[in-house]
Amino acid sequence: MNPETFFTTEEQARIERTVVAAESETSGEIVPMIVDASARYAEAELTGVVFGMVVGTIIEFIWHDPWGPVHAYVLWPTVGAILGYALCSIPMVKCWMLPRNRIAEAVHLRSLAAFAGHGLHHTKEHTGILIFASLLEHRVVVLADRGINEKVGTGTWQGVVEILTDGLKSGNACDGFCKAIERCGEILAVNFPRRSDDEDELPNRLVSKGE
Repeated sequence: MNPETFFTTEEQARIERTVVAAESETSGEIVPMIVDASARYAEAELTGVVFGMVVGTIIEFIWHDPWGPVHAYVLWPTVGAILGYALCSIPMVKCWMLPRNRIAEAVHLRSLAAFAGHGLHHTKEHTGILIFASLLEHRVVVLADRGINEKVGTGTWQGVVEILTDGLKSGNACDGFCKAIERCGEILAVNFPRRSDDEDELPNRLVSKGE
């Protein structure tokens, strides 16, 4: 799933307008981001290759022709490895295979990397907040900088996570992002109202990244 084409041009513009509107009431900096996956998860394909080779070897052992050519002995293991790799490359199968803690760790690390990579920790008052969605894993993370965390409990953002998660599940991702952004803006406006000299420190557009 390509995050760069996940939203139409009109939907991306709508999300950007929502960020601008939300930030008009607060000195906080909101960055929405969507990625296709938080990790490569190469172990899933490797497992498929090994399992396919084992199954192929068993098939070859049962149905082999003792008078056949030597190269025939590697046919079924090779076919099994290819099919195993292809099967375990399917996103739904890959997610089914992976432990929940592996997925949670990967999404957490990717969101932290995105937070740092896009400069959310460099705002003047440390009031950057990232709304992060990872499509493969169907996970949402909201990360706030230390300036926000000093005044807003981390549990507060679970409601924002649920808003966006519900939007993604229902097929209304754009609405989900906009509502999540609006909610972040409302929370930030209480503790970080916009000042007359406030500057827009980070881009307002939706950040879309492939793995």
